[in-house]
Amino acid sequence: MSRPSGHRTVIAVGGVVRSGDGIVLVRLTYSRHRGKFMFPGGKVDPGESLEAALVREVREEAGIEAEPEGIVAVRHRVDPGELNTFVIFEMRHLSGQPRVVSPEADKVEVFSAADLRRTPDRFVSLVPEIALPVLDGTYTRLARNDEFAPSPYGPDTFRVYGPSGRTAPGPE
Repeated sequence: MSRPSGHRTVIAVGGVVRSGDGIVLVRLTYSRHRGKFMFPGGKVDPGESLEAALVREVREEAGIEAEPEGIVAVRHRVDPGELNTFVIFEMRHLSGQPRVVSPEADKVEVFSAADLRRTPDRFVSLVPEIALPVLDGTYTRLARNDEFAPSPYGPDTFRVYGPSGRTAPGPE
């Protein structure tokens, strides 16, 4: 089926960035979700890999360095004039203190599972839905398979994420 003229496709990424016993979230200053906390992330630029976009967006929105560990969810939405796909990764916090560094967010905080349960209206509804299983250790992560890249592709131009055969470890 062909797309109607003027219809666009958007691919975006977000990170469930673990920091201690919680996750890093940014309070949005734009969109219908203005004033709500969301995963740091954003649109993938043309020619950019999902992982590169994710690392860049987390740095630009939360002021930290983090490493993607695997995909925990994909949100797919069809709006009038737009097909929007949001790939959500679990990430490991490497360095830096979460802080406001972008006009897209006016606050950056670390939230625990208890925080998400206690005040769910502070968050974009997708956040508790995705983050609680990650924080509780009750999810299965799609892991990156670096062993598979069919010719003529290589590890920088081809990625497969799939079941790793194990459930991700829960909090210790």
